[in-house]
Amino acid sequence: MRSGPLSTLKLSKHRDFRLLWAGQTTSALGSEVSTLAIPLIAGLLLNASPMELGLLTAARKAPVLFASLPAGALADRWRKRPIMIWSLTLSGLIMLTLPLAAMAGVLTIAHLWTVALLAGICEVFYSPAYQTYPLLILGPERIMEGNAKLTTTITVSGMSGPALSGVLIGLLGPAKAVLVDAASFLAAAATMAFIRTQEPDPEPRDRRGLRREIAEGLRYVVRHPVIGPLLFGMATISFCLAGTGALEITYLARELGWSSQALGLVFGASMLGGLAGGMLARPLTDRYGMARVLIGAALAYPLFVAPIGLIGPGLAGQIVLGVSWGLLLVAAIVFQSVQKSLRQLLTPPEMQGRLAASARWITWGASPLGAVLAGALATWAGMRVTLLVFAAGLLAGPVVVRRIVKPLALVQVPDGRSSPA
Repeated sequence: MRSGPLSTLKLSKHRDFRLLWAGQTTSALGSEVSTLAIPLIAGLLLNASPMELGLLTAARKAPVLFASLPAGALADRWRKRPIMIWSLTLSGLIMLTLPLAAMAGVLTIAHLWTVALLAGICEVFYSPAYQTYPLLILGPERIMEGNAKLTTTITVSGMSGPALSGVLIGLLGPAKAVLVDAASFLAAAATMAFIRTQEPDPEPRDRRGLRREIAEGLRYVVRHPVIGPLLFGMATISFCLAGTGALEITYLARELGWSSQALGLVFGASMLGGLAGGMLARPLTDRYGMARVLIGAALAYPLFVAPIGLIGPGLAGQIVLGVSWGLLLVAAIVFQSVQKSLRQLLTPPEMQGRLAASARWITWGASPLGAVLAGALATWAGMRVTLLVFAAGLLAGPVVVRRIVKPLALVQVPDGRSSPA
């Protein structure tokens, strides 16, 4: 039976989504190596202080503050795929400088900060293009399924990535292991170059109106009765997670004596929870509605982040932390899949790039401050106390997210397949 034009179009879109998914998975898998390796380079090879570790995390997240909003406006003006390809290519070249500097014997903490800053800028430009591209390929009727698959990429890479990272770091050392991340960025760029979906021509706009468009996007998300409270709740969560994330790997390695292999195995085992989260996002939303799912997932953050500050050294602590991180990832993947789909479905197409960038600016904007404050507090009070303080701060997240319940009940979500509240 001969395929018609509609069937051919659907097959092409399926193919293009698979290429996008494969490219993102490749990049995420490589990034797992750097997620483990770079803090170990700073904490063990360069003997960085808690404040220097906080500044390292802040450098990676700081570009959100000054580049995210222009990147979103430009993503609405430019074609998305070239932005993604160039961002990935530059990221690969930037990461390549770390192992080269290490092999030359000239690697410093300032070099780490510079790499983190430049890689963060590339990520800021990549993110709004990447976040809006699935909607262009799949359409609103399949965006929840597509987002769940893409979010599960974190899990797929995370299940094998940390264990592989631990082995690579053990064999090559943390600096040389970053070569894998550099290669993964370049491979992802090559994969996305084969996508064929034609993007609509961006509407010609006056260059002098860029500031106006940035302000328009920011006003839209802040004043929206659902998106605004949701993003401010996410900003609270991001602030606290940046604080714990700046310290956790060095704390486990330096103060609890975990090896790189133990770190990789615990990270990898916990990622099973993320795989479950990717499968649960749609069924939970269909049964309980978006608002209840988001609030429940937000409540899980403080509950499952706190154990890192309560465990002791040894196997028992590793098991407890692996289980708690696994349950945390169930909630995190569900939360991210639902909130991203909800924001996309409530926003008109011409605002999608600015939505993604404004959301990133608000939610990640507090992260550098959280990382720096965690480093300062850890210098004074110690890492364990700081981790517990920031875990307690996560209790504020669900309180803010709860404000979406009433306005969401009054909004018609274009998806039409699940009760919104």
